[in-house]
Amino acid sequence: MNRRHYVGILVISFATLLLELALTRVLSVALWYHFGFLVISTALLGFGASGVALALWTGLRERAPLDRTLALLAGGFGLATVGSFWAMQHIPFDPFRQQGALAHDAVMLPMYYLALAFPFFWSGLAIALLLTRGAHQVNRLYAADLLGAGAGCAALAAIMPLVGGSGTVLLASAFAFLAAAIFGFREARLVTTTALALGLVALALAPLGDRILPITVAASKSHPILPAPPRPAPIYTAWNAISRVDVYALAADPDKGWPGPGIGIVIDGGTAATGMGDLSAGLQHWLKSADYHPPGLAYVGKERPRVLILGSGAGREVLEALYYKASSVTAVEINPIINDIVSRRMRAALGGLFDDPAVHLVTAEGRSFVRRSTETYDAILSVYTFSNAALTAGSLGMAENYMFTREAIADYLDRLSPDGVLLIARPPSQVARLFTTTREVFERSGRGSPAPHLLAFRGPLMPWGPRNDHTVFMLKKSPWTRTEVSSLVERLSAGDGPSGARSAPEILYSPFHAKAGTRYSDLYYEILSAPDLERFYAAQPFDISPSTDDRPFFNQQARWSRLAFRGLNQTGTSAGTESMLILLLVQATVIAGLLILFPLVRFSRQGLRTAGCWSYLAYFAGLGLGFIMIEIALLQRFTLFLGEPIYAFAAVLGSLLVFTGAGAYLGERLSRRADAGIGVAVTAVLVFLAVTAVGMPRVFDMTLGLGLPWRVIISAGLVAPLGLVLGMPFPLGLVAVGAGAPALVPWAWGVNGFFTVIGSVIAMLLGMMFGFSTVLMVAGACYVMCFLAVRVGAWQVG
Repeated sequence: MNRRHYVGILVISFATLLLELALTRVLSVALWYHFGFLVISTALLGFGASGVALALWTGLRERAPLDRTLALLAGGFGLATVGSFWAMQHIPFDPFRQQGALAHDAVMLPMYYLALAFPFFWSGLAIALLLTRGAHQVNRLYAADLLGAGAGCAALAAIMPLVGGSGTVLLASAFAFLAAAIFGFREARLVTTTALALGLVALALAPLGDRILPITVAASKSHPILPAPPRPAPIYTAWNAISRVDVYALAADPDKGWPGPGIGIVIDGGTAATGMGDLSAGLQHWLKSADYHPPGLAYVGKERPRVLILGSGAGREVLEALYYKASSVTAVEINPIINDIVSRRMRAALGGLFDDPAVHLVTAEGRSFVRRSTETYDAILSVYTFSNAALTAGSLGMAENYMFTREAIADYLDRLSPDGVLLIARPPSQVARLFTTTREVFERSGRGSPAPHLLAFRGPLMPWGPRNDHTVFMLKKSPWTRTEVSSLVERLSAGDGPSGARSAPEILYSPFHAKAGTRYSDLYYEILSAPDLERFYAAQPFDISPSTDDRPFFNQQARWSRLAFRGLNQTGTSAGTESMLILLLVQATVIAGLLILFPLVRFSRQGLRTAGCWSYLAYFAGLGLGFIMIEIALLQRFTLFLGEPIYAFAAVLGSLLVFTGAGAYLGERLSRRADAGIGVAVTAVLVFLAVTAVGMPRVFDMTLGLGLPWRVIISAGLVAPLGLVLGMPFPLGLVAVGAGAPALVPWAWGVNGFFTVIGSVIAMLLGMMFGFSTVLMVAGACYVMCFLAVRVGAWQVG
């Protein structure tokens, strides 16, 4: 080994992790952001298949010229990156389209899956070959590998805003070509020259990536704020590590809720959107105009209110608060691109709305801001503009949402003034879940019944926006008075909403009104009067029990016991996500079996005749399942703490890479007696897993209000001890297998890879069903199985 090998493995690992994280963002735009976990599964499939290929391909592993082979594999990685990305944009895979056939999805999904996995096969083969040939210097190579991987995680935040999603993929390919040039510098000059030329082309084209390789957005991501096809080009587009944002000029269209022209801000191709009318005549003009008179439902009975808006977007709720003479308006928006648009780029079109002295624009995640805030507010608003297509297709079911968990409602109550109001606009079935959540919060905190504190209605909220009437949930910290409710009903009935409002407003729940006799009105009253909530939950056709920070799938309400695969392709179903996950699990099992286990059965069957082989295989299967379940559970739990999934991917995945590598290095001292060392390592995993599972929520509670840099540091500190011990069992197991049963080494790699691939999907299924604390418990059980496999198998190391 020489310096080129260390630099080369660093660069190719950098490219691999940069590509993996970039693809999580690309899938957020092309499909839905919660498909980001699919990238983990497919990357592991590529790595697992490459490990098996290397184990079975003796000529490549032992005799092929090292530098030339590494250069060709790294160059293949670069070409595969571009080729597979192009193929992904042309495979007609839309998991939540409104019409279609299950058979079509069953064909398109594996094609999409394999296209995603293809580049990682090439990079995995190059890295595995280098680690195999450089076994005597594996610690240094492994350190360089992990350093590059960690740098790739960190680099995404700097690269994506500059070149966008497609451009970042092109840059990943450029770094792959650079690695090829480094490996082949002396022994493969032609390959080096070609790789450098291709790398320079990819580098030059990266800023134009979104034009050259445009992302194909699923048709199911239509949104009311998006212009109708044929859609004009956006007037502005920007990327960052958490989103792609497109700005469209919207023409007046009263039938769709736009009495005048305005701007629409669309996030990730239609996942969410926000909009505002043209305020270029000036803020004061609109505040005094007879054409603008919002209902101001949260401000009934309040003078000079202090207002907190969670998800301020384009500023519709900010304008309404100023109209009702708010003394202060704290507008919290997590996306810095949106805040830059409304405060700088589109400042004139918005009449300087965010320049008003009463308005304080904050870039932060809502729950984190509320937790660290010491202020109290007279009104807290969360009015989401959501896509009906997304909701009816069930495509948001797998999206974690920490804004409306049981713990979140308790946080909001703590920040309300004595007569403060929390207003949330959601679909009617989700308002039912807010009712159950509020009842449990009140009962757990000894506040008594929430019935006098609640109000729900269906009607318009804003003079601008999609014509859909909103179902609105309102929680008042003190009981509602009859006068307040009468004033609110009067404002609702005044017809101040969008001209396209579909029907007259309707009171769905009020302490002073009888049941409206409709499905959801009756349900809301029943929730507050049910003597046994658990029995009441079980009797409902859909799940309305509260979501929690441990099981944060607020949008997921289909019952697994009533799941039918026909829900996957029928409009209006809520079971699309669940059906898609199960289909994905089946197909991942089949594909991973064909690419990983079948070659072993075909070419390495003799390994299964080794004495005690099943205890070895159980050990590596347990490691694969346990490790990926821990990783997925940590990624989900840290999403709340860090505010965005991409931050969790970068911080948690990067930290795990670094610390598991350090653990593997430290575990070398245990390898002299691998069987005993395995017992120590697995026991340490169980101990630190228990400590992390118990301590992590408490640390989150104490530090959620800190700034993002501090939370990243705390995240690394929380992951570090567990990561160190997680890095020990696998290499120790390989040492034991290599010494006691060398014919089983390929099987060890293959079985571990197979169960790691399917484990990522199983972890999501368990998390949605039971919560991520359960996922960590199951992961612990997997490591217990590993411990028993060693003891029962009585491994001998010669």
